[in-house]
Amino acid sequence: ADHGLDLAEKDFTVNTVAGAMKSFFSELPEPLVPYTMQVELVEAHSEYTGESRPPPAPAQPISLLNSHHASSFAGTVSHNHRVNLMTSENLSICFWPTLMRPDFSTMDALTATRTYQTIIELFIQQCPFFF
Repeated sequence: ADHGLDLAEKDFTVNTVAGAMKSFFSELPEPLVPYTMQVELVEAHSEYTGESRPPPAPAQPISLLNSHHASSFAGTVSHNHRVNLMTSENLSICFWPTLMRPDFSTMDALTATRTYQTIIELFIQQCPFFF
């Protein structure tokens, strides 16, 4: 609730902050990327995989709770990848299972793991476009 909290003033390690974020996202009643939207995102990804043209712009910005703040944070972290080694790909690898929470009991979810990770990576890279 304290938007003025300066984590740099606190003595938190980066891993502590990342762990707290993952814990917060995993305890939400529904994943940050709702299950109903995941099907559409996977379909859109598979439709445009391998094509040189980008996917069409969404009719309206994607509204995923406070995802703008999360993706902006991730965008800032990935922008500084030369210092922290956390590229958008590395961030997406770390966070996609928490942000999407697929049902791994189905073969579809198991075979789509790379797709899920790529979708989160795209959200991080293209935050202003999507949100």
